[in-house]
Amino acid sequence: MKSVSRLGLLALVFFFSSSHSYAKSSYESFPIPKKGGTFNDELLMTPVTLNPILGTNMADSAVSSYFYMSLMTIDRQTYKDLPGLAEKVEVSKDKKEYTFTLNKNAKWSDGSPVTSEDIEYTFNKMMDPKVEAASLRSYFGGTTFKKVDALKFKFIVTVPKYNSLNVVTTFAPVQKKQFENEADFNKSKQNLKPIGNGPYKLKAISRDQLVSLEKDQNWWAKELPDYRPQFNHDFIQFKIMPDAALRYETLLKGGLDTLSLTSDQFTTQVKGSDKDKFGDRAGSGKNYWADRFPSDGPMSWFGLALNQKNQILSSIKVRQALAQLIDYQAMIDRAFFKTVEQSVSPFGSRTDNTSPELKSGAAKYKLDQKKAMALLKEDGWNDTDQNGLLDKVIDGKKVQFKVEVKLASAGPAGMKTVQIFKETFKKSGIELSIRAMDSSAFFKDFEDKNFEMALMGWGGGDIHPDPRQNWHSSSIANGGSNTVSYASAKVDQLIDKANLEFDHKKRAKLLQEINRELYKDLPYIFLVERGFVLQAISSKVKSPVWIQRYSTSIAKELFYF
Repeated sequence: MKSVSRLGLLALVFFFSSSHSYAKSSYESFPIPKKGGTFNDELLMTPVTLNPILGTNMADSAVSSYFYMSLMTIDRQTYKDLPGLAEKVEVSKDKKEYTFTLNKNAKWSDGSPVTSEDIEYTFNKMMDPKVEAASLRSYFGGTTFKKVDALKFKFIVTVPKYNSLNVVTTFAPVQKKQFENEADFNKSKQNLKPIGNGPYKLKAISRDQLVSLEKDQNWWAKELPDYRPQFNHDFIQFKIMPDAALRYETLLKGGLDTLSLTSDQFTTQVKGSDKDKFGDRAGSGKNYWADRFPSDGPMSWFGLALNQKNQILSSIKVRQALAQLIDYQAMIDRAFFKTVEQSVSPFGSRTDNTSPELKSGAAKYKLDQKKAMALLKEDGWNDTDQNGLLDKVIDGKKVQFKVEVKLASAGPAGMKTVQIFKETFKKSGIELSIRAMDSSAFFKDFEDKNFEMALMGWGGGDIHPDPRQNWHSSSIANGGSNTVSYASAKVDQLIDKANLEFDHKKRAKLLQEINRELYKDLPYIFLVERGFVLQAISSKVKSPVWIQRYSTSIAKELFYF
């Protein structure tokens, strides 16, 4: 199955001129668990679409991944690739052609076979500029498709890149028959009526309430060795609850079987006021247990997106000043209860992709009002009318330093964080207004670039990340993921060079240089990150592995009762 992040886990690059032989996977060593029951899970917002090439948020991906398989998948314990819809892939010596052979037994949930025509149709749709798949399309630049027969096809790239194989293996098709007569692919009602090829089918979806899945008992892959210990429940219910307190309360009442904990929930409730209700391990005798689950996978980071199109934030000196008006330690202590550390990179602050001087902390930003005010003065900001607010003449008009930050109102850490911003900004003559929004509305505004500053969390990406999607100037237009409109000729050149570098050590050096530039230019202010998952689990849930080595989330596909 795919990971939640469409390209977030497939990182090892295999180069071979003949068919790839697959070693025994870790899944084959897991016991076959008891099947059945209803697993109750959480979801912060209603999915906008269940079409795998249109999804842009975590809710879309989290749910659609149960319906649609990719061509290959990943063993999150060993980081090796495994067959998915395709039983094998062959790579030419020049690394330009990737020939896949579909499993002859692969079927859609309506019983019809998965064929090369489905792959071709999905690829053509994805590459159509009218289709809202810009973020995914950015990975397939310079790629063409060639059908060989009903089960065999090729992806052909003009210029092989370090992750070309990973990109094509994560491709997840939709059924041609379901969509080919739809007038508008983007707005088709079929996008919420998936005919998939994965372990589950959609049972019901109720906006802002529930998404219900039922096991496809005729799933074509259920007896394959890698899938026999996975996807064990007959039903999965995603309960849509944006409010963190409500999710926690629902867990304690038995309405959820697992919960991603906020920092304050873990610290002040699980380990504090409710400590008698939670064990610290499976089999502790309590109804629930919770723990910190460390992972070698790249973890998420929390950041402040700064829209470069804003007349105030377009100045690099302003952005650098703001980075030094943030009390990082207060945020770590008060908003995240010391469960995080300061982030200095979107590539994982502890990884080899982060520059050594930032990794060590020697060059990281810290609260320094004196330096910040000097930068603002250099940029022309002064309180000329003595009203407590900085002002500057921009394009012939006097502008006061007023900015707005938007955030999803789903968790308390975000509100505490922006209040900390507001405190230090006010002392420096900056007025910060705060707009907490419904999650769906917030993410739509973010995608539409309708914000000045936006506070949000980002997935950690990949051990060998591709910065193009978020940081290259080519990803600004046409729905790309560079929503802050960051453009740097130097960073573009470094990204282009890094993506042609197959040596991981040499590529890490290039990523370190990209990291330095991003940290200097500050299209985002990197705030904090966590090196583990905080999770609560009902004691009735069993699993051979709670979190796999290279996963960034709990191994729910292995859960059973």
